[in-house]
Amino acid sequence: MATSRTHLNLVERAEHRAYLAGWATAATALGYATASVRTDRWRIRRFLEWCERHGPGWVEAVTAADLEAYREYVRATPSLSDGGPVSEFTVYRVLRVVQLLFDYLLQSGLVAVDPFAGFTMNRPKRGPKRSILTRAEVTALYRACDRLEERALLALAYGCGLRVGEIERLNVAEVRLVDKLLVVERGKYDKRRVIPLSAGVRRDLLVYTRRRSGTEPAFIRHGRGGRLRRHTIQKWLTRLAERAGVDKSVTVHVLRHTIASHLLTEGMAVEEVRTFLGHSLLATTQRYVQVDGELIDKIVGV
Repeated sequence: MATSRTHLNLVERAEHRAYLAGWATAATALGYATASVRTDRWRIRRFLEWCERHGPGWVEAVTAADLEAYREYVRATPSLSDGGPVSEFTVYRVLRVVQLLFDYLLQSGLVAVDPFAGFTMNRPKRGPKRSILTRAEVTALYRACDRLEERALLALAYGCGLRVGEIERLNVAEVRLVDKLLVVERGKYDKRRVIPLSAGVRRDLLVYTRRRSGTEPAFIRHGRGGRLRRHTIQKWLTRLAERAGVDKSVTVHVLRHTIASHLLTEGMAVEEVRTFLGHSLLATTQRYVQVDGELIDKIVGV
């Protein structure tokens, strides 16, 4: 049974409460999403409460040994969602948030020693390396399209590098074909970003837009006219890959990973690719228009 959070995280020391409030203010100023700040704030409160009750008492006195003890404490605490054991990734994430707190305290001159300097984070190993499609395989996918909706889906997933949730939430008003821009109003961590549309991507989206009908705000819709959901998106891509003779797994994330790899291979700077994909902390239009549209069109213009 899930555990309520309401009775947890009772931080007693006024200094600790001030540190928590200061960190939250700094995180918000850096552009962290409201939901992320709320979740991480709760995790930091949990750490500060542990520090007062089971640790050295003061956050300024925390050592690498204390961090190791806290890691074991987190591992031993039942999951709030189902009461079972927490994953190693969750343990890592909790310690990473605590590290963000100490980064803030060090930069603000509130602590003098970084306990993480002598602490090993032990990041969990990632799963199998994702497949990257070749240029020939991407071309085969485009040529295998027999519906405008499929080509528009490739334009969004590969040509624009959107995430599956971003495609699902995309509305007609956010595809600004006249301005040659696509607006992601709510990306990962609620970040907003603007993506320049190359000539080839804009052409595919324009042709699809001219053929669609109805008042549904969703940009891509299924056969019955409703918003296209992620399970249907994957079904379309799987069938498209089969028709194209591509024997690799083709998902929205693979296509997004593929365009990033192709852009880097073609000479685009790493920072510009990060900006294009929405990995940048500064979500401003001025930075997004620096992405080389001709370079993208060279790849997408199938």
